[in-house]
Amino acid sequence: MMNSSLGKALIVDDEKTNRLILKSLLSKQGYQTIEAINGQEAIDLFKQENPSIIFMDVMMPILDGYEATRQIKAASANRFVPVIFLTAMSDEEALAQCIEAGGDDFLVKPYDKIILQSKIRSMQRIAALNREVQGMYSMIHREQEIAESVFINAIQSSNIQNQYLRQVVRPAGIFSGDMVLSAYSPSRDLFFLTGDFTGHGLLAALGAMPVSEVFRAMTTKGFSPEEILTGINKKLKSMLPVGMFFGAQLVVVNHDLEHVRVFNAGMPDVLIVDGETNQVKHRLKSTGLPLGVDAGIDPKEMLQYAPIDYNDKILMYSDGLIEARNSNDEEFGNERLIASISNAPKNSIFDHIFDDIDSFCGDITTQADDVTLVEITCVHDVLPEIEVHEYIKPSTLLLGDRGEWKLSLRFNGSRLRETNPVPVLVNYLMEMEELEAERQSLFTVMTELYINALDHGVLGLDSNLKVDPAGFEAYFQTRESRLANLDSGYVIFNLSVEQESARRSILLRVEDSGKGFDFENHAPPIARETALSGRGILLIQDLCESLEYHGKGNIAIARFSWSTTLPVCPDLGACRI
Repeated sequence: MMNSSLGKALIVDDEKTNRLILKSLLSKQGYQTIEAINGQEAIDLFKQENPSIIFMDVMMPILDGYEATRQIKAASANRFVPVIFLTAMSDEEALAQCIEAGGDDFLVKPYDKIILQSKIRSMQRIAALNREVQGMYSMIHREQEIAESVFINAIQSSNIQNQYLRQVVRPAGIFSGDMVLSAYSPSRDLFFLTGDFTGHGLLAALGAMPVSEVFRAMTTKGFSPEEILTGINKKLKSMLPVGMFFGAQLVVVNHDLEHVRVFNAGMPDVLIVDGETNQVKHRLKSTGLPLGVDAGIDPKEMLQYAPIDYNDKILMYSDGLIEARNSNDEEFGNERLIASISNAPKNSIFDHIFDDIDSFCGDITTQADDVTLVEITCVHDVLPEIEVHEYIKPSTLLLGDRGEWKLSLRFNGSRLRETNPVPVLVNYLMEMEELEAERQSLFTVMTELYINALDHGVLGLDSNLKVDPAGFEAYFQTRESRLANLDSGYVIFNLSVEQESARRSILLRVEDSGKGFDFENHAPPIARETALSGRGILLIQDLCESLEYHGKGNIAIARFSWSTTLPVCPDLGACRI
């Protein structure tokens, strides 16, 4: 009985005598043989019979051995099927052509049994190594898929889910060196970070975890965008190898949809597009080095302000988008991107850009770099609802007097340029009073009080400047100039916590060195939606029990109160919810 344990050998030769000789030799080696008389027949038999080795003649009718081998190698995908060319030629150029066509070895006619046997064993060893490599590759690929799933869940699962926030990251490999992070600050500002690590793949993705940790921790606690970027930069500088860095775009959409702050560190332009006309209103270019390059970067030098109108679109993207290539090796480029934006149907810019890119790239599905695009639509629904602070009536269980305490902090002159006291004070209150549920409300109140004291008190800025885009730009240019040269003035915080029956109160007293205003004759704004200024005062009044002005109008005192009782659980007695 024939031993066919070595599988099938496909013999391809238009000469019957050659086929008979080779068939005899291969049968003795333990192969079951199948035969084809031309290249096309060889391709068909390869697909039908799945041979483990092929012996291919070069010169044949219909389809020669070179082209047949090319098609067979393409059809075999990742499976290694050795092709040994049968040739009577001995010149080096002809033999090189056999190898270039995909051949793995060649056998010169007339056949020698010993040489044939050695070539078969050589191909068997290569096939065994190939199977081992494929097995290892499959295992690594599976592990990378699992790691990517964990990576996505750890990094992106906490991102804001909102129909007005569109984002896509198309990785060039399993892992992406691009990343997108989003979160709300306690003051309801929207923070959106896009980034691009050097290169792509697993190495580039490793830096995403620490960036995500710093971004989320500091944003949640209310730190400024400058402090967040400084924290990320320090982290990356300490851990990234030389030559690896992180291009970043950080966009902060103000909670009243009045303006955005943009920090662009080594990334393509951030575009602000008119929601009605699709025309680019503002192009915010890179103004700083990528993060992780220099430990001493100053994010304040990157800061750019831009006014926004209702339904404007903010576009953030990585260079992989404009560098996407087609079959002619042409880049998609900035001009095509702007044309795609301009020609998009209303409120369909995001989808239209990807339609144009896919059409431009055609059959090129794998790009050399990761492709990322983010679209933020500037509407009120993109921001979280205001958590209106409510005073809960006393319930059945009183926690008791936790004791009263006071805290006073004074910030003088240049210190106001370097320190944002609000996150520090709010986090201190969270620790002292266990007020995590009230973080947003407290942060909003303290932020508005501090901004009023700094901007309108110490810096002497007039909100009425921000009545149009030109005035808006002048307002922030004046603010940055005065703040950069500030060497006098002060802001004083006095916090007093008092116990009163079943509730506690924080008395927030903020005093500034400004000239104040005639608060006794000052008419408050009528509506938050229509007021050009004073909306912060309305917010404070919504969230606090009271708001008063004293002195010459440079002292604001707000009382924020909350219940100190616990509701009763039917089965467990008192519990905290």
